[in-house]
Amino acid sequence: MKRIKRALALVALFLVSATAVASETQKVQNFSFKDIDGKAHQFSEYRGKWVIVNYWATFCGPCVAEIPALNSVAKRFKDNAVVLGMEAGETPTDELKQFMDQKKIAYPVIPTQDSTMFALGLVYGVPTTFVVNPQGEIVDTHMGAITSAMLQNYLRADSNNPTTIAGDKEDCVSGFC
Repeated sequence: MKRIKRALALVALFLVSATAVASETQKVQNFSFKDIDGKAHQFSEYRGKWVIVNYWATFCGPCVAEIPALNSVAKRFKDNAVVLGMEAGETPTDELKQFMDQKKIAYPVIPTQDSTMFALGLVYGVPTTFVVNPQGEIVDTHMGAITSAMLQNYLRADSNNPTTIAGDKEDCVSGFC
């Protein structure tokens, strides 16, 4: 009977500690980076907005497949969120600009840099997306292709009142547009 009680106590303790760890958010430390045009930026410039940081590569099929979803979120939530495409494949800048034009990427693309590669945490593969809240805390990390619906769940949950996004052809109040 003592063993059962100890086992239950250990399980309860594990669950409480696991929940506490899962609910903690990691604050993003400020870091510098240059955009595709060579202009210097600080991550802190985006404080007050949601920041979707997507690590990707031009040669990665799932990365290319999620570009329309990231474009959609960047356009629909431009007042409340920013998408940063952190290219992790070391593609030369000229090729990267050509790729951006070809795929009609509508959000800032950041070429591979030492300052960006581990700024938000370990990236085990691409695509990997970090969702950072307006307070600068990482609220989720997603490895694999991400959809606009997945991202909109964060952006919509931030406001109590679902609203129509300006410029949409139809009302977008469900969070699954």
